[in-house]
Amino acid sequence: MIEFDNLTFIYDNKPLMQHFTCCIARGEKAVLYGPSGHGKSTLLASVPGFVRPDEGTIRIDGRTLDASTVQQVRRRIAWLPQEFTLPYDTVKELIEAPFRLRINQAQMPSRETILHHFELLGLEPELYDKRSIEISGGQRQRIMILITALLHKEIVLLDEPTSALDPDSIARVVDYIHGWHEATVLMVSHDDRFINAFDRKIYIGD
Repeated sequence: MIEFDNLTFIYDNKPLMQHFTCCIARGEKAVLYGPSGHGKSTLLASVPGFVRPDEGTIRIDGRTLDASTVQQVRRRIAWLPQEFTLPYDTVKELIEAPFRLRINQAQMPSRETILHHFELLGLEPELYDKRSIEISGGQRQRIMILITALLHKEIVLLDEPTSALDPDSIARVVDYIHGWHEATVLMVSHDDRFINAFDRKIYIGD
């Protein structure tokens, strides 16, 4: 599904990652872990083509990721970066925003569906009508994970998805992700509880 073939990334004239090769199978849930500063987030961002390797090749379903294929690949991806802003006044507007794009309009979820996912993630239904500035970091993080799930993309990329969560919320998120049976999920984490909840662990470091 996702192939990293002999990738090298250079940052500030120094190698961030060298000669990295790995394959993520269709439907697999894999976690990248290891010390900071070794290119985990960079590798994640390279899948939708937001970062290009200095050497090596990325393939999605056997097709090389390049200028001629990157737009098609991006349509198949839901990406949750580590840092994000919420430019919407209410939680309802935030959740609905991606589904107002033409490519996602057919996936627009009902209020009932959204509240069901709230329950799975331990979110109170009252949050749906709250202003974005009124919710906590952990609530915001779970809502963004919920949005990536409701988009029903083939590939899901999550960068530190549990960094603001307590142990109970982490456990809920783990169960939630394990329920994405058809999605291929690649994640970055420094949390041992999260890392150890998945069978495929990929160490990135010295």
